[in-house]
Amino acid sequence: MSNYVILENVADERGESAAKVARTLFRLGCDLYLHLDESKGLRTCEVKYEVLGEGWAETKIVTPGYFPLLPESTTETIKRIGSNNFSIEGLIFVNKFEDGKTFNLRFGKDDSSVSIVAKKSDIDLLPPPSKYQTAPVSMSPAPPEKIIFENFEGNNSRKRKGEKKEHTLIFWEAMQSLENDLKKEAKPTMIWNYLRKNIKKYNASGVIISISHDEIKYFESNGTEGHITKESFRNAIKRLREYPPK
Repeated sequence: MSNYVILENVADERGESAAKVARTLFRLGCDLYLHLDESKGLRTCEVKYEVLGEGWAETKIVTPGYFPLLPESTTETIKRIGSNNFSIEGLIFVNKFEDGKTFNLRFGKDDSSVSIVAKKSDIDLLPPPSKYQTAPVSMSPAPPEKIIFENFEGNNSRKRKGEKKEHTLIFWEAMQSLENDLKKEAKPTMIWNYLRKNIKKYNASGVIISISHDEIKYFESNGTEGHITKESFRNAIKRLREYPPK
């Protein structure tokens, strides 16, 4: 069993943003790590050397595993995910090669199988989630402005008699299929990744234009292009559970 957990999954469980969880861990002095998925084999990374004031770079093969981000990369990671940017391109982490020497590695290409994780033991150091959170598992009250917004959305949903936009119906179908397989409620991040892997199955009408690591692009009913971020996707899944299609 792994001693690490995916940062986005922790955020879903706590009903907080991934950026807030990452920022809190960083302030507690905890490391964030890049997990290179073992199922994907070897990776090519740029290796930065510096000896006697002279530096150079070369390419090396990196085996899968868990690698701590350097502090400057941790700060950059928090900035990115705070803007719903989950790109790992250019982040620097540490790996040990021959003779126990430590070199800095720069991951130069985005890869959806690479995730940002934290140690389970560090997650235990986090303070209790804020009482103002929105995760279904928390059952904690939302801030007044959030309640007003959700009531407005809910009332309008009822007026529309459960009508949903086409891309939202695709989200619903994927969620239902995944949860039927799991026999339990799926986290938004799990639904996102499942839809990304099975998009052809649910997108026969071509409504979804593309799904990247941090954004879904789709066609509106009038033919214009829309998009949804991971944070918005969490809210969309929450509303679907509250007001399912009829």
